[in-house]
Amino acid sequence: MWQLRFIVVMGYIIAMALGIPSYEVPKAKIVVYYPKGFEVSIPHEEGITLFAFHGKLNEEMEGLEAGTWSRDIVKTKNGRWSYHERNAKLRIGDTLYYWTYVIYNGLGYREDNGVFTVREYANYTADAVEERKRAENGKVGSSSSSAGGSVGSDVMGSTGTSSGSAGTASSNQLLFEDNFSGTQLSKDRWTVEERFATKPDQEFALYLNVPEVLQVKNGMVRIYPELTGNHFQQHNRPLNIKHDIGPRCTGRANSEECVRDGSATSYLSIPPFIAAQFSTKEHFSFKYGRVEIRAKLPRANWVFPQLWLQPMNEKYGADDYQSGQMRIAFSYVNGTKMHLFGGLIVNANSSWRWEKLCEFPNAQQLDLGNDFHVYTLIWTEEHISVAVDNEVYCSFNPDSHGKLANLNKDELELPNRDLLKRGSKMAPFDQEFYITLGYGIGGVNDFNEGLYEWQPQKPWENTNQRAMSTLLKAVEKNFDDWLEFGELLIDYVRVYAI
Repeated sequence: MWQLRFIVVMGYIIAMALGIPSYEVPKAKIVVYYPKGFEVSIPHEEGITLFAFHGKLNEEMEGLEAGTWSRDIVKTKNGRWSYHERNAKLRIGDTLYYWTYVIYNGLGYREDNGVFTVREYANYTADAVEERKRAENGKVGSSSSSAGGSVGSDVMGSTGTSSGSAGTASSNQLLFEDNFSGTQLSKDRWTVEERFATKPDQEFALYLNVPEVLQVKNGMVRIYPELTGNHFQQHNRPLNIKHDIGPRCTGRANSEECVRDGSATSYLSIPPFIAAQFSTKEHFSFKYGRVEIRAKLPRANWVFPQLWLQPMNEKYGADDYQSGQMRIAFSYVNGTKMHLFGGLIVNANSSWRWEKLCEFPNAQQLDLGNDFHVYTLIWTEEHISVAVDNEVYCSFNPDSHGKLANLNKDELELPNRDLLKRGSKMAPFDQEFYITLGYGIGGVNDFNEGLYEWQPQKPWENTNQRAMSTLLKAVEKNFDDWLEFGELLIDYVRVYAI
């Protein structure tokens, strides 16, 4: 096809030189359907032999790039040249950037710099009308797309992505909210993880959607772990058999995220604890904003809350948090003290992990394990800060402190240094992120042997293959006592535009 286009372009140049009248490509008609799909078309007229469409969602085209969607149409239908995209989910407020190409009388012509903003759906179903109303009331952002489809939910009411840098949302506009008023998590907003914990932190947890572990009641989410053995007590030696989560697994199919054989190793490979984790990855992501989470954190040894933001697209690397992680709140118990942290992670390894995490200096005064507090992360194009009850205790400003991902430390370089240098001063925190909430237990990174003199003494060594069984032995007999104050309660989650 490129050879044909080369000939056509040369023909166009010759035609212009000979003064042959130019042809103007008809303005494309774009129709968007709910919950997914859109159509781009132009009317047929004598002389047209090909129509091509190239487009991207919420991101401007760079010249004549192919784009997310790129298709040549060689046949008409019902008197129009039409491109149908059946899988993309466009939301009210999304912007489609595109260019079209037509071969007319053997010559090629383009319509460049096309811009289309979604204002309504072509099919006026009750759900489509309701979503439009929600968008007009400021309840819905715009969704993002990737090749072959886009982020969103097949169920009406999912909140799409919003990019503060695009200027589509006014300051303090509510982009996302969940007050957990029902009896289960909204499928419009959340996907519950069902997988084995894996790299980089290797938490000692099997994440499942188990009613005893993950509950929504009294206007809040409650997470309280249970022993894996108790959940699979129908099996003899449930930690020593093969477990396959099957088609409901949210991890990589046929990987250790979905399948573990507890009989294949001499050490414990099935996580001894069942916890819960859920995210907006398939429903909502955003770039720049203010996140507020009101929660009561678990007060128990060797556990931690997961209140953080994670990258939609791992532009700067897929391993070891190379594309960043933002921790809105992270806590654990040591002796009689409860420590609270917030901030950024640019790499999971110990050389870098704690460089941009800050500890709140007055955590004991807050009584974190008994009281609710509002944990906030403010993320702009210029800085990132973390606060508890409106008291900022961690702030990062690249203009003052250099790029957020410092590229050198103790003569070491981040392994993704070259990729980070291609990003902005905020890299890797200059991409869209989604919300993750959950409950972690143990693992090989968050409880560093050299961080404190742990009280009680830390049962396991991070490098020991038998770490999971060691913690299990330490807490199994007194499981209820261990987690007496170990529940995580989340009252609400809100995201505002900046």
